Amino acid sequence: MPKIDLLTFPDAGFSMLATASDTLGVANALASMQAGKRANAAKAPVFGWRLIARDPARWQAAAETLACRCDALPQDDTQLGDALIVPPLHFDHIGTLEQRLALLDAERATIRRYLQAGRLVASPFTGVAMLADVLPPGQRLTVTWLIAGWVQGNFPNLRVVAAQAIVTSGNVITARAMEHGVALTHRLVARLADARLARTLGNTALDHPARGEAIGIWLRSKPAIRDSVVLRARRYLQQHLHEPFDLEKLAAAASTSERTLLRHFAKTVGMSPLQLLHRLRVERACHLLEVSTLSLTAIAEQCGYQDMSAFRRLIRRHTGRPPGEHRRAHSVRAELRN
Repeated sequence: MPKIDLLTFPDAGFSMLATASDTLGVANALASMQAGKRANAAKAPVFGWRLIARDPARWQAAAETLACRCDALPQDDTQLGDALIVPPLHFDHIGTLEQRLALLDAERATIRRYLQAGRLVASPFTGVAMLADVLPPGQRLTVTWLIAGWVQGNFPNLRVVAAQAIVTSGNVITARAMEHGVALTHRLVARLADARLARTLGNTALDHPARGEAIGIWLRSKPAIRDSVVLRARRYLQQHLHEPFDLEKLAAAASTSERTLLRHFAKTVGMSPLQLLHRLRVERACHLLEVSTLSLTAIAEQCGYQDMSAFRRLIRRHTGRPPGEHRRAHSVRAELRN
């Protein structure tokens, strides 16, 4: 299991560490979903993480917030994680930046240890200042405009790639802005995990404008459901997608009669309970196509379809594509370019 170390120190931008923790948690959840019900599916999470700090006792409460522990700065290579994330450093002017860097010698020595051991090191925004004096000449990186002049003036041998938001160069990944925290963590996942998980994480956690447009069209086509009878019925259908449709059981679950249930559906949803069931099944099927490695037959069965021809027709009607093509379009995306 790859282990990610999250460096923390006074005046660190803790939100980056929280973002990394959340993104790694999403990666673990997606890995579990991809494993599905395979007999040999791994139950352990794919990624682990921890805080590391000069004074770990000070950061225990923060570690609990991130669902991890806090350890002391590693003293030898055997204690190193597979990657190190260095958060931004807060300062109000360049003089303050230099003063704070001078107080973080132990942390910068730790960064050097990770680099020399060949571990991945990633940092966004002003955190790149923590790396500047330990990077080798010719190292490519990107920096925020706040410290671009300082980096160029003090470390002229470094190659600043100003036009790129994220730069991967060797075992160093840098990002220009704080908002790139998720994408930066995704780059780490792409280096440490299998390609399928990296693609799925990128497809899930990163913004894709084309998909947003498709979601908007889909939501506009769905009626709002505020009727409590229909809500109870919908909840029952969602929990029993794989079972044959039974109007009598559905009405009982909604605490009403069959006739009243049908009337509520016609008035509130504009479709029958069976039509809604088909829609919910297709939504579930599309989700499984995108995040799991289950076969089409297994997905169809989990969604209540024994007839593969009917299953394929419904997916095509909903997405405009047959199931296999939908899976290729939405679960196999190119990784972020280096």
